[in-house]
Amino acid sequence: MPMAFVLTLAALLAADPVSAPGTEACATCHPAETKLHERSRMAHAMMPALASPFSQNLPDRPLRESADGYSFVYRRTLAGVEVTAERGGDKADGLIEWVLGAGAQGQTPLVEAGGRVAESRVSYFPQLHQYGITIGQHPGASPNALAALGWMQSAHDLQACIGCHASAITRDLQPVIPGVQCQRCHLGADEHARDTSHHPLNPGKLPAPEQVRFCGNCHRVKPPVDDGQLENVRFQPLRLMKSRCFASGRLACTTCHPAHQDAVRNKSSFYNEKCHSCHDSRAAHVDARQTGDCIACHMPYVQLHVALRFTDHYIRVVKTGDLPADTIRQRGVN
Repeated sequence: MPMAFVLTLAALLAADPVSAPGTEACATCHPAETKLHERSRMAHAMMPALASPFSQNLPDRPLRESADGYSFVYRRTLAGVEVTAERGGDKADGLIEWVLGAGAQGQTPLVEAGGRVAESRVSYFPQLHQYGITIGQHPGASPNALAALGWMQSAHDLQACIGCHASAITRDLQPVIPGVQCQRCHLGADEHARDTSHHPLNPGKLPAPEQVRFCGNCHRVKPPVDDGQLENVRFQPLRLMKSRCFASGRLACTTCHPAHQDAVRNKSSFYNEKCHSCHDSRAAHVDARQTGDCIACHMPYVQLHVALRFTDHYIRVVKTGDLPADTIRQRGVN
C-alpha cells in the first residue's frame, strides 16, 4: 500500500495548532458534504466532557463497582468532570476533559490522573441508559484507587487512541480538532484550504482494495490478539478482507456506505441493491430468498455485549458453528 495513504501520527500533528483550518474552512466550497458530515457519528467521535452524554446523564448518587469495590463520585467543573474513586481510606482523583465515542453504542472518558492518562473504567451505554464497566476491562473490584480510575495508557496506546478519534493533535497529544473531520480522511485538506492549487486525497477515488485498507487505518486490518477472537467483528475492514467479495477487487467501503454520513440502518432493500449489482439473485437462489434480506443471511448481526451489536462484515454463507448461536440477532429486533 502506498505510504501516502497511511494515516500516521505525523499526519495529525499540527505545526501551528492555532491556524489549523477546521471543518468550517471546507464548508465554503463544499457545503452539502460538510452539512451531511456534521450530523455523522464520525464527526463526534471525540467530544468535550461537559458536552457528552456521559456527563449529562450522571446520576446524583455515586456509581460503584461490584464485589464491594470502589465508588465513583463525579463533579462537573469549568475544567471538565472531576472524578474520585474511593473505598475506605484509599482514594484517587482524576479529571475528565475528553470523552471518546459519539454516544450511539457507548462513551468512554479519558481520565487524567497522576500525570498520566487512563481509559476510564466506567463507560456510559446510551441504548441502556446505564453506566457500566468499560468493555475489555476486568469485572469486579479494582486492586487500588488509581486502578479504579481506569486502565493507564502508554504513549503508544494514547497516540493510537486519540489519533483515530481526533483530526489534529499537538506533539504532547492534546486534541486540536476532536472528532473525525474533513482533514482526517482528506489528507492535505489544510494545504488545500490555504491554496486551492494543492489537491487533497480523495479516498472515494482510491481503488477498492486500497480504500478498504485506508479506512482500516482506524477500523483495523489486523486483529489486536489473533484471528479467533469473536470481538474481531468490531473491525469491519479486517472481516471484509476475508471475503471473496473483497478478493474480487470491486468492493469498497463506499460501495455500501455513502461518504460523509452514517451507515443506513434496518433497510434491507438498500443493501440488496448493492448485492444485486454484482450478483444475479435468480442464479444464486431459486426460492423465496431471491427477494429476501441478503445481509441478514450473509452478514449477521452479532451481539458482543448487552449494549454492543455489530454487523459481521465477513461476507459468506454463514454455517452452523461459525458464530456462537446465542450472539446472532435479527435486524430491527432488540
